[in-house]
Amino acid sequence: MISVVIVNWNSGLFLENCVRSLIQNAPGCEIRIVDNASTDSSLRFADELKPGILIHRNSRNAGFAAANNTGWRASKGSHILFLNPDTECFPGSVNHLKEALADENIWAVGGQLVGRSGKPQTTFNVRPFPTIGRVAAEMFFIEKIRPHQLSPQETDVDQPAAACLMVTRKALETLGGFDEAFYPAWFEDVDLCRRIRNLGGRIRYKPAARFLHHGGYSLSCLSRQDFLEIYHSNQIRYFRKHHGTGAALNAKRLIVAGLMLRSALSAVLPPSSSESRTASVKAFWNAARRIAKLPEAGS
Repeated sequence: MISVVIVNWNSGLFLENCVRSLIQNAPGCEIRIVDNASTDSSLRFADELKPGILIHRNSRNAGFAAANNTGWRASKGSHILFLNPDTECFPGSVNHLKEALADENIWAVGGQLVGRSGKPQTTFNVRPFPTIGRVAAEMFFIEKIRPHQLSPQETDVDQPAAACLMVTRKALETLGGFDEAFYPAWFEDVDLCRRIRNLGGRIRYKPAARFLHHGGYSLSCLSRQDFLEIYHSNQIRYFRKHHGTGAALNAKRLIVAGLMLRSALSAVLPPSSSESRTASVKAFWNAARRIAKLPEAGS
């Protein structure tokens, strides 16, 4: 059996569209929604679909990692598909993922994420594991000059996005699931894939498994400053966990310098969003100051 785990947090109509696409295009899957204390009406549609879906309601926002752990541990499937609520599956895509896991050496597999235009989301879909060099490229815009290229062929990869990631139950039980210290979100999927590879497991990219990915819904629920602090704090934690305090310190220095550069550029360049120039400058500057105070050592 395939179990699908969807973590919901104020995702509006995206969640309903995701679930209906599974019911239509992946019949027979066990569907579990773990709701992180949403305050919108995103679960309103669920009553008419019961008992076709199972809902776990958290009394607080437990975070993405903890909610995913709740979902897969309660599920019955030998294959667990973690899906973001802003995705929709195409016919046959879920089975394509399962086929890749027929090889017991493959512990996880990601599908191809496409935008509403139908074009692959190449920069988001699959990435190599983080390194200090890649942090520098990200923070100083080098990544935009030479972006990571996504292979059009099925291949082994480092890290598919957790927006669409199928993992064997055996792998999850071996690893203990997601590390819930990556709170409330970001880098828990990178960490999971890193631990899979550390234990000799392979991770596959399956472009035949296509999923529509709208993207950005969770970002719309956060201010720019909040997102920057959460994302980069977890990024530093990843380096500390897998590469030590020295690497965490170097990552932090690059991140702070990059955010200060963005603050300065925001003061002179036209705004890239509806956010005012002053608000953008403050967001980058305040995030840089907060991140600079983070310890390199610790949990």
